[in-house]
Amino acid sequence: MSATFNPGAAATLLTDALRSGVQFRDLPAEAKPATLASGYDVQDQFMAALGDPLVGWKLGVGSANAMRRAKLARPLVGQVGASRCFAAGDTVPVPAGAVVTIEFEIAVRLARDVPPLPGELAPADLAGLIESAQVAVEVVLSRYEDRVVVGMPAFAADNVGFHALVLGGKIDPASVEDVRDSAEVALDGERCALPLAGDDAIYPLEALQALLAHAAERGVTLRKGTVVTTGTLTRPFDVSVADGARTVRATYGGGELTLQLAPRAVS
Repeated sequence: MSATFNPGAAATLLTDALRSGVQFRDLPAEAKPATLASGYDVQDQFMAALGDPLVGWKLGVGSANAMRRAKLARPLVGQVGASRCFAAGDTVPVPAGAVVTIEFEIAVRLARDVPPLPGELAPADLAGLIESAQVAVEVVLSRYEDRVVVGMPAFAADNVGFHALVLGGKIDPASVEDVRDSAEVALDGERCALPLAGDDAIYPLEALQALLAHAAERGVTLRKGTVVTTGTLTRPFDVSVADGARTVRATYGGGELTLQLAPRAVS
């Protein structure tokens, strides 16, 4: 934990906001983390206060272009709580009036415990850490009204805007590029998102490497079976539930993942 920053006040504000479903503009200056390390200190206390068992990790702001714009050396990392993990076909509750962002992703599960490592792994060794892969949809909803203007340390504190993760069918880890190339996401039957490419794209093994670096820096052992959702394959898009439930359907190479978003109180 950072020596000169007390993360408790920010963690309390974020916890209260998540439980109430109310967004706010920014953290007070005296409670706002100035560095990513301090932001992650807040994140740890925020997640501990929720009391939601850790089942996975998420990567955000992970493409080359996104990191360049955000002046980041590697993607941001958030934590996935058990109560916010859903299966395909489930309904994800969203605070009434909120606008969420939809991202179609590849998630992997770790084949073994991974203690903090001193350096990068070769691609073959990274691939060897993967027990299985599956498609997923992340639902992003920051506790801030505008998650960009608050800055990256504050966004890291907010658990990188994580709201929910919907896990779909398993895929062959070697088929990731085929899944990317064929991916489409529709909202209520209307196509909204196609694959990202080039410096806008995210590559799962690179995302996993970034998570290992984060875990080493934080002194965290990544546990066997943990799910890691590696970042969006398709262009993110926003969805409002102000007028009622919505249906999101992602398709890829003959497969599909469907979920519903519905306005309701969350806790």
